Amino acid sequence: MSRFVVIEVPYHLGLEDTGVGRGPARLLHAGADRALDGDSCPTVLHVRTRDRTAVGMDAIVDLSRQIRAAVRDAIADGEWPVVLAGNCNACLGTLAGIESECTGIVWLDAHGDFNTPETSLSGALDGMALAAAIGDCHEDLRERIGGQGTVRPQDVLLLGWRDLDPAEMPRLQAAGVMHRGAHELEDAAALIANLRGRVDAVYLHVDMDFLDPKESPGVNFRGPGGVPLDVAEKLIAAIVRELPVAAVCVTNYNPEYDPEGLTAAAGLRLLRAMASEFPSRAPR
Repeated sequence: MSRFVVIEVPYHLGLEDTGVGRGPARLLHAGADRALDGDSCPTVLHVRTRDRTAVGMDAIVDLSRQIRAAVRDAIADGEWPVVLAGNCNACLGTLAGIESECTGIVWLDAHGDFNTPETSLSGALDGMALAAAIGDCHEDLRERIGGQGTVRPQDVLLLGWRDLDPAEMPRLQAAGVMHRGAHELEDAAALIANLRGRVDAVYLHVDMDFLDPKESPGVNFRGPGGVPLDVAEKLIAAIVRELPVAAVCVTNYNPEYDPEGLTAAAGLRLLRAMASEFPSRAPR
């Protein structure tokens, strides 16, 4: 039996196979399952809305509930769930499925995703995903998904950012979220070690736009900077090696901007880096 279960969620804000919603299938076509475990190919679960008439928040809730159940079941079976999703809001279903007493988050992203409806410039749900995970907004959404609690902000590491909205930095500082920009990762190992002593499970979130766009152009945000791919591989390997990672979510790959397959190849390298450090024992 493979150590992993891959959960494919091909949606952009509840719309199937649109924009970043096309990313999960492209990653699978490129060999995401084999990158995780080439000897024993992981089970792949394909999440689709059960109510095809559901739109907007109703569709997001439907999908997130299914993610929650799939993550919970995989962990109970001694496997590691790897969610391939379009949007960052998939974190809410994934976190709800971990069901740990004290969960931490390592969030790799070009953005903070730490706005609330009051501070957001765009109103985009994705830009509030991390804030929702710690309980700062969208409590109704978390309750509908079935989440039992929130993550303490001091148990969150936001790494690799390079584009924060004006209100996000003061909010991060006030909340006590540890954060480092794309070119401030020298002490990442110390931050990871410090988190290890405070949590019994970790959710690892990988937004593909945290990478350098020269190596990973297949994202909606391609601003200058970003984490070089070789640095990202070592960072993810260290996270999985040092922390009790219970579930992983890879998001925001848009094949429309990746005609040469560079981002797909980068995604496979990141999956191989994390798989190389996952032990063969069950996560619980």
